[in-house]
Amino acid sequence: METQEKRTSPITGREGAPIDINLAAEWTRNHRHRNPKDTISQFFGREILNQILNQQDCMGIRIYYANDQKLNGWQKFWVAVSNFLLHVLANVRGQQHFIITGVTADGEDQLPGNNKVAEATPLAGTQTFQLMKAEKQNIVGEQAVPCPGTAGCPQNVLTKD
Repeated sequence: METQEKRTSPITGREGAPIDINLAAEWTRNHRHRNPKDTISQFFGREILNQILNQQDCMGIRIYYANDQKLNGWQKFWVAVSNFLLHVLANVRGQQHFIITGVTADGEDQLPGNNKVAEATPLAGTQTFQLMKAEKQNIVGEQAVPCPGTAGCPQNVLTKD
């Protein structure tokens, strides 16, 4: 009798990892040099992230590169030519990454070494002070499972033409 291995999902919910701030800074600088007029970051609020994360069986969040302008055939040709020139002739290579950070209410990135500890503040109408505990060390994360190229990459309208 032949036994079959039970297939498990390649997605575990533990994908992604902290990244050293200096390496993250180098990678984001590399991206800005390659794409000087492009958007350099996106912010998603807690509510939409929690809505997605709280969906039944959700194991994490995937972020796609996207562009709202459709290219015509002529434009696709020139993109292919420019990619050829960059990759083959100029030897400009490298894998794209997303660097993720926490963001504070005032719009500041939560970076290692930038922990802000609030001072003691009086509770309304009392002489009692509320002490704010120091935060855990902030971390910066990076994409750990790029698509395409790794197990668990979906085949759907977001991944195919």
